Amino acid sequence: MAVFFASYELFLKNSKFFTFSRFYLIFGILISFILPLFHYSIQVELHPEDFMDGTSVNFESLSQNLANISLRNSISFEVLIFSVYLLISLVFFVRFLFQLLQLKKLIIASENISKIKGLKLKRSPKNCGAFSFFNYIFLDKISEKKDKNYVLRHELIHAQQYHSLDILFINLVSIFFWFNPLMYYYKKRIIDNLEFITDDAVMAKISIENLKNELKNYQFQLLSQSLAIQHLPILLFNHSSIKKRIIMLNKKAGNKLQLFKIFLLIPCLCFIFYSCNVDEVASLDENAEYSFYFDKNTSEENLQNRVKIFNHFYKTEVALKITDTKYQNQFLNQFTVSRKFKDQSNFTSGYQATGIAEENISFLVTYREGKIILNSNNSYRIELDNDANRMIISESANKK
Repeated sequence: MAVFFASYELFLKNSKFFTFSRFYLIFGILISFILPLFHYSIQVELHPEDFMDGTSVNFESLSQNLANISLRNSISFEVLIFSVYLLISLVFFVRFLFQLLQLKKLIIASENISKIKGLKLKRSPKNCGAFSFFNYIFLDKISEKKDKNYVLRHELIHAQQYHSLDILFINLVSIFFWFNPLMYYYKKRIIDNLEFITDDAVMAKISIENLKNELKNYQFQLLSQSLAIQHLPILLFNHSSIKKRIIMLNKKAGNKLQLFKIFLLIPCLCFIFYSCNVDEVASLDENAEYSFYFDKNTSEENLQNRVKIFNHFYKTEVALKITDTKYQNQFLNQFTVSRKFKDQSNFTSGYQATGIAEENISFLVTYREGKIILNSNNSYRIELDNDANRMIISESANKK
């Protein structure tokens, strides 16, 4: 909604493309509701080498995504907030129904004046001014006596173009989105634009020879109508800003620059919607062999994130844990490696490193042929298989 509103303010607010703006504002709300339901993802495949240095990927966010970790521990608080929201929305909805009931009573109680073009003219209550609602047009006594009845023409256009639908729609939306401050500005722009449409349509039916005088008289008519007291603002049109309406009446028709703004609006919206609704989702190459490296400089956070990714790769075969980590002078010098194979129920401690000299902490962890293998700085090799009581330590081939 913010995107649509900002685009309207930048490209359409001061233009005379009133009919286009009417549908733009309404469909802007509808699309704002519908668009988030359609979310598209672009798969970006990551390979094991992307994780080797521990810097090219955000390990925490990726591992949480892979493990489908849920942090929703505040359900009761969310239920409370949602209950308050529903209660306030219900209050606004009941008030809206009450106003509609008032209008229905007014329609029944008001005196009929006549019919014109299938529309029913009624006498509006005292100090209520002129207004319309679908096929009902309410006129006060002053408006009835005018020879050149701009008010009647104005309300006829409101009725014939079904502007009441727009008003009902935006009021219903406002009931359920009362918490969004942008909604109130959006509502005002819709009502203002409906008035611009109607004023422009009234003037369009006047001959060019009489346009100057008619325009002057019409503006005086607007000023006199603005003094009327209105009791049902939710359903009326003529409470829009008179100053804005007079400015737009005297504004020249849309030029090429304004038309260019509309065409510029389309690619801008498409780009923003694409940015909001398309995500790059990292996926791992499940057929690759994954290894990770850690040394004395590897932080606890990065170490555990690499372990999570390792466990994702081999989740059907084995699970790995590195615990009891201790740091001395900000360097890793103690840890315990545990593993759990698919036919085991508990983790088994396989290798403990305690008080290792700082320069010796350097391991490449891999999984091959049913074994977790830790290669230490090209000097020795540790193998952990599904035998909980066995650990094989041997010199690496390179040292030999």
